[in-house]
Amino acid sequence: MRRYLFILVLIPLFAFGQETASGLDDPLDFELEELGVNDGAELRVLRGNFYYSYLIGDYYRTLYYLERWQTLAGMEDTPELEAEVMRAAVYLALGLETEAEQTFYKVFQQGGSASGDAWYFLAQRLFGAGLYERAELSARNALSAEPKVSSQNDQETRYLLSSSISQQDRIEEAEAALDGMRDKSIWTGYARYNLVLAMTRQNYKSQVLERVVDESIYYLPKTDEGTALRDRTLLISGIAAMERDKHKLANQYFREITLESVFSAPALLHYGWNLLAQWKYEDAIQPWRILQHTYDEYHPAVIESLLAVPHTLELVDAVNQSVLAYERIEDTLSVMVDELKAVNQTEGIKSWLGEWRANNAVQDWGWQRQALTDLQDSEITRFTQGLLDDDLFVRELETLHDLDRIYTDLLKFKRDLALWADILVQRRERLEALGGDALLDSLEERQMDVLRATLAVQDRLLDEEETVFSYASRADKVRVERLRNVVPAVTHLQKVGTPTRNLNPYKERWRRMRGLQLWAIYEAQPQRQWDTQRDHMIMRAETDKLFAQLENTRTSLIWADSSWRGFPERVNAAQTNVDTALEQVEALQQRQETVLTEITQNYLTELDERLTLYLAQSRLALARLYDDSLQNEMSIDMEETGE
Repeated sequence: MRRYLFILVLIPLFAFGQETASGLDDPLDFELEELGVNDGAELRVLRGNFYYSYLIGDYYRTLYYLERWQTLAGMEDTPELEAEVMRAAVYLALGLETEAEQTFYKVFQQGGSASGDAWYFLAQRLFGAGLYERAELSARNALSAEPKVSSQNDQETRYLLSSSISQQDRIEEAEAALDGMRDKSIWTGYARYNLVLAMTRQNYKSQVLERVVDESIYYLPKTDEGTALRDRTLLISGIAAMERDKHKLANQYFREITLESVFSAPALLHYGWNLLAQWKYEDAIQPWRILQHTYDEYHPAVIESLLAVPHTLELVDAVNQSVLAYERIEDTLSVMVDELKAVNQTEGIKSWLGEWRANNAVQDWGWQRQALTDLQDSEITRFTQGLLDDDLFVRELETLHDLDRIYTDLLKFKRDLALWADILVQRRERLEALGGDALLDSLEERQMDVLRATLAVQDRLLDEEETVFSYASRADKVRVERLRNVVPAVTHLQKVGTPTRNLNPYKERWRRMRGLQLWAIYEAQPQRQWDTQRDHMIMRAETDKLFAQLENTRTSLIWADSSWRGFPERVNAAQTNVDTALEQVEALQQRQETVLTEITQNYLTELDERLTLYLAQSRLALARLYDDSLQNEMSIDMEETGE
């Protein structure tokens, strides 16, 4: 399966590569130097993009951003230690434990530094994978790194450190690690719980163990999570006390467990056995009665308590009640065995698993998987409640879910590739339909015509500087022309005029009108010159901009034309790889479904044998009680008859 996970990692790298066929811009595909940021700011942007994808569980994109981060930061030859730490964490999140371990060794060989949060994430993944020694080292690095682990992750990091040490059964060191934690933190409660488990495994001194249990219970927060952890701690502490024959202490622990938690049923069962071990037969029956009336009859704890009640009644010589109890148990077990045989069928189990897969289709990878063991209500689920405590079944169930996620992601990639292929076809057809080269040639000819007209205007403006009436308006030019036309008339009058005709008033009026006209033109000239030159500059700038746009459009057309050349072949090759991976993953899904079906069938078969044994024991007990009763009656009759 690891091989197919690597295929999934490579496909997004292809899909988000630089030579893309879509118009979407990659958030990292830009030159940060153009934005005026320094090297530190650039690394923060890249690191933030990477961490965000990691925290939302998008691990494919996380590895892609990690590669971009390293490439843009120039870390191909000398990778930054933090990047390698987080790569190991991502591999663990994807279930690639071998690859994560190899990366983990590289981290310690390279030296350098990484942030505390990076080591925290790795410690979290290593602890979840059961690699406690490496989780301990990562947690220690997180607490000693610079920059230090963030405040919101500090207590969980210390919990990981203490719990990793507890899992290695180093009690004193685990207690020392607990000293740095806040007493009322829920993480401290989890760390103390793991310490209690370690002490129990090591058969630690009773007084020390009791002290740790009391501290854990006392400081737990008054929340639902705190109450559940309190009940869990009391349950395992009570069982440990039973095994050490400290029955009074076990009674105390069992009585303090609430009746509304998931630990109530096993607590009632063990409480009854603990009372029975103290020869408190009548008292032992009470928790079993509560258990049987409160919980489903198919609950594993209820099933175990079925024969315990009539057996205890026998011990107190309550023969009639014992017989009635055995008869009820016989009827109950007969129905359960018949129902169990009916549900223990291959097709029914596969349908049950199929419904579970459909309900968990929305669950994601890694820490976002929260409800994989919450099986749907059905007849099979009623019988398989105890199967959820089987680590092998849970691991195989998680593997099937991961395969389903891989298959779903591959289908998504297949759809994306199909869309890419359609985009390539549409782009090529559109470019061909546009006739881009011919259209650009035509637009460039029109642009050149506009440019020539603009240059002609520029020449006219230069000529305007040489004229007397420069920048005159059209109306001004008409009036000036009229004044010019008056001159020949006055000249003619002078030639044909009589001595008595005085032309001086006409000449004076003409001079006065000419002066006023020239004054008006010269007065308006500066503003008209500025307006004209401004409009000409704007027109020239727009012409240059259009020219640049045409050049850029031609360049874009060339790049657009070249971008899809060879790309359809790459898309087809990727589609072939995805189809092959889909077939292989589908085969793995069927194989995994078969494994889970066999595990479930074996469990149901063993449960069938167990219930059949209980049924046989109840019938033998009834037969024995009937025989004892018959023998007693015969003895009485013989005594009465004197035989």
